[in-house]
Amino acid sequence: MSRFALAALIALSFAFAFAASPLPATEVITLDASNYDATVPAGKEVDAIYGDTVLRNDKIVAVIGNSIAGRNANLTVKEVAGCLLDLTRRDSNNDQLSCFFPNAGRAPYRSGAPSKANQFAVNSDEKDVKQPYVTTTYVLPDGAEYIQVATTYTNKTDKEMKVALIDSMRADRSFDQGFDEALGLMWVYDRWFGQAYGVVVVTEGVKQVPPPATATPGRIFGNIYYEKDGKREVTLEPGKSFTLTRRVIPGSTAFEVRTIAERLAGVKQQYVMFRVNDADGSVRDADVLINKNGKLLSRGRTDAKGTVEMIGLPVGEYEVVIYALGRTEHKQDLTVQRGESQNLPITLDQPGYVLGKITDANGGPIPCKVQFIGIEPTKDPFFFVDGGEHQVHNCRYSDDGAFKQPIGPGKYQVIISYGPEYDAIFTQIEVARGKEVSLAGKLVRTVDTKGWISSDFHSHSSPSGDNTSSQFGRVLNLLCEHIEFAPCTEHQRIDSYTPHLKRLKVEHLMATCTGMELTGLPLPLNHQNVFPLIHKPHTQDGGGPLVHPDPRAQIERVYLWDNKSEKVVQQNHPDIVKMFFDKDGDGKMDKGLDMAPFMTVIEVHPPLGVFTGAKGEFGGKKVSDRSFRWMQTLNQGYRVPGVVNTDAHYNFHGSGWLRNWIKSPTDDPAKVNTMDIVRESNKGHVIMSNGPFLEVGAWWNNPLIDAHPSDPGDDLVAKDGKVSLRIRVQCPNWFDVNRVQVFINGRPDPKLNFTRKSHPAMFTDGAVKFDQTLDVLLKSDAHLIIATVGEGLELGAVMGPQRGKDVPVAVSNPIYVDVDGGGFKANGDDLDAPIEKK
Repeated sequence: MSRFALAALIALSFAFAFAASPLPATEVITLDASNYDATVPAGKEVDAIYGDTVLRNDKIVAVIGNSIAGRNANLTVKEVAGCLLDLTRRDSNNDQLSCFFPNAGRAPYRSGAPSKANQFAVNSDEKDVKQPYVTTTYVLPDGAEYIQVATTYTNKTDKEMKVALIDSMRADRSFDQGFDEALGLMWVYDRWFGQAYGVVVVTEGVKQVPPPATATPGRIFGNIYYEKDGKREVTLEPGKSFTLTRRVIPGSTAFEVRTIAERLAGVKQQYVMFRVNDADGSVRDADVLINKNGKLLSRGRTDAKGTVEMIGLPVGEYEVVIYALGRTEHKQDLTVQRGESQNLPITLDQPGYVLGKITDANGGPIPCKVQFIGIEPTKDPFFFVDGGEHQVHNCRYSDDGAFKQPIGPGKYQVIISYGPEYDAIFTQIEVARGKEVSLAGKLVRTVDTKGWISSDFHSHSSPSGDNTSSQFGRVLNLLCEHIEFAPCTEHQRIDSYTPHLKRLKVEHLMATCTGMELTGLPLPLNHQNVFPLIHKPHTQDGGGPLVHPDPRAQIERVYLWDNKSEKVVQQNHPDIVKMFFDKDGDGKMDKGLDMAPFMTVIEVHPPLGVFTGAKGEFGGKKVSDRSFRWMQTLNQGYRVPGVVNTDAHYNFHGSGWLRNWIKSPTDDPAKVNTMDIVRESNKGHVIMSNGPFLEVGAWWNNPLIDAHPSDPGDDLVAKDGKVSLRIRVQCPNWFDVNRVQVFINGRPDPKLNFTRKSHPAMFTDGAVKFDQTLDVLLKSDAHLIIATVGEGLELGAVMGPQRGKDVPVAVSNPIYVDVDGGGFKANGDDLDAPIEKK
């Protein structure tokens, strides 16, 4: 039998099986604790909770949001009541849809119930007489590979109404988009995360029009328009109705969506099987594009067997383009004739392979970030988009140091790192096609942080709704940057990183707890990160509090949440002047927004801001004045510890470039108690840094007499004003510092400014850059902040192309020195930047 005859037989068998096999009946299920785990699909974008409705047959599973007010998926995907929230084929089980909004969300649904065995209908509010009454019925026929969405508009008024024919869809960032005019098919396809969706209209006399350009770059947040009689609206006379019916098709590739759409349209289908191989066998994740007349018709990716099917190419001439990681682009022509099936073998050249075996100093496994940077003429590789997991852009995140990475031939600089407590490895490799190159090395911990745990209190992933990063990838990013404690702080929902840590079997390497970022208006002021919080999985917002338009009321709400439980309440990216001093912005001092009683820490990044002074400049460049404003605030008597965080949203060097070191009774993440982190943070026992590790201790009189120093955040009584400061700075081998500065009440003391140039004997070239005990004489109460910086220096390539250009800096929280024994008194200094206008 020829390969073409065999392919035809396979296609015929497939069609017969689809038509003849007995299919189980469609189920309509209301989600609750008894059925959630067995019913809800998998996928990065799943947002189903208890009370939502699932329609499923043997082919697909769909989730309809509960038709109640306040049913939001996340920060930006709002009012999903009655909307198509999750959708995937059951064989791929991979939801990547943010939401399909029938009627574009113009008339929120407020009730819903099964209408037949395989249907679920949702209805708008009958009291809303400004719009037509809307009923959307979701129908999942037994055995169908689509869900039918029929929206009926009814004019219940005594006046004529015009109704725009429109839906909207959220399929964000990494999706490609296309429109097939012949089929009336709008499709979106995320080839990176392996899911596609198509929409076709089936109402007679109505056609779908090509979608407009993406509303926001990198986001398909688009409206889907339909036309009847050449118009994008219909006119409803009083008492009349109109029904718009369309089918939403999930598939693992755009090829699959097109195949199903053609089958539904009754198009005679020709079968093409692409089989992509190299000298070693099947090639997985090869992108297969089919172009017609120079325009993209459809695309897909090969599976583990190196195959991808396209059933349904019209007769004609096509160009096939194949891309695969580390390989030469392949092009060839394809002729499709009626009734002819084709099994198209394609042979690609081979990539090279890097076999990584990175260990700790004792030869054991260790997480690491590995960067591959092309040496001219070799270009940087691109493994995966920035929301990825083990592979992101030109980085490989390894949870144990062992990996096999396909890569194109050429010469590469390789940088292997595990955060700023470890020396990085810098090396070069040359990769040849079809060959394996060993990459081995030991990551040595040279920075001693005994008594302190590294942390990032603020990062995000896809459940937040304002990005599409894998949450598993976020955890990998944090882990491989040696963050030892990270609460889960998604926007608008309490969530947990624990399942990902368990999946990786690295609970002993990174401590975590549940938390959230409550994100209200005005932006960006009314944002608070809070942890730990009681997590109520699969409920609205994970059981978290709602936002409030009054920032003071919102922060008080989270402060009191969970029955006034002890927690960190972190004010994110604050407008310090408005919050503390000038609520209405009129230039006159007042109480501000009066949020201070409820915040336990405040974000003051970038830490470099302590050096900017009133001009907000450092090294001739503008720098945010938030740290400077924080020091002004300290002088007015507010004692809110400062923290710095990445607010990472994507996984390409997203985490790691800012961190807090928190005082801790243990150095072992496996033994970290969340409440120790909470209490130490709220006390201000925090060092803020983008890399350098800074230790500060203060004594009154003589450190040999009083062996227990005051830490940053502490009070110290020094009745004669004599303070001894022990300052120690450490760096790994990939960046340096050259200045240490003591700030007294927010002002840099010129006598306590030490640089490599002015005081070379104080600085060394090993891991310990500075280790000195200084005498400070104070005439009145003062808070002392110690900072170190690498003036004219950069963090370097370890931190990637953007953050690698940042200046190394670390800043302590203040030590409050009382020189008269009467309690610390703030001096009120505005640091030459008056808040009140005269």
